[in-house]
Amino acid sequence: MTWLRDWSHSEHVALRVLCLPGAGTAAHTFRRWTRLLPPDIGVVAVELPGRGSRFGEPAVHSMEEILRPLSEEVAALADRPLVVFGHSMGAVVGAELCRTLGRERGFTPDLVIAAACEAPRLPPRKDYARWLTDEGILHFLREMDGTPPELLADADYMRMLVPAVRADLTVLATRPPAEDRPLGCPVRVYLGDSDTGVHPDRAAHWRAESNGDFATHTFASGHFFIQDKVTEVVERLRADVAATLGAAAPPRPVHRPEYRTRPL
Repeated sequence: MTWLRDWSHSEHVALRVLCLPGAGTAAHTFRRWTRLLPPDIGVVAVELPGRGSRFGEPAVHSMEEILRPLSEEVAALADRPLVVFGHSMGAVVGAELCRTLGRERGFTPDLVIAAACEAPRLPPRKDYARWLTDEGILHFLREMDGTPPELLADADYMRMLVPAVRADLTVLATRPPAEDRPLGCPVRVYLGDSDTGVHPDRAAHWRAESNGDFATHTFASGHFFIQDKVTEVVERLRADVAATLGAAAPPRPVHRPEYRTRPL
């Protein structure tokens, strides 16, 4: 498998959390979660081309290029309960991934958690195309306030980072409108109380994606609260998983070859 990194304690987990990182970031953002979650909850993270362990591969620039291969690999995780957790751009991709899985494979995840992201079926409020130049990408990174100033001033680091960020912003700038199909599962929205880039009223529209089971949780941090408040976020995730799936949800009986990606 190419698109997924499985950091679960073992193959015999009761459920998995599929983690999708934000723009310009990589799967290793979630590697620490394995140490913070009990061994019966597996952690699988998405690694897009052009960053992390796939740094040498050409980046992709459209939602279709992501969804087609990613949905094939994620379908193999349907042998037990699945929680989809997406941060920022990862939440947008996660929502469209869930729609693809439902439409093409009849599979709906058991819980979707959208972090630092406005509802995907609203008209985009941001003009991502204006950030596609080198100068625009630098402005975007400063606005997001997730990259230390010393790294923004490091020419070698920026040469590595800019192509991945440009690719992700192109995906957001050119994504087609989401189809009129709600996700149809429980949805939780996580927000940072000082994240000026996400309007809580627009994030609340994630309710329309749910099956009626919806809640919002706010953390005392900015856009990158999943890193700044990682222990609190994981504890909140554990509570939401227990509330929606039970403390030890049993695997669902699906006949499919066992799948596991070698950890890096």
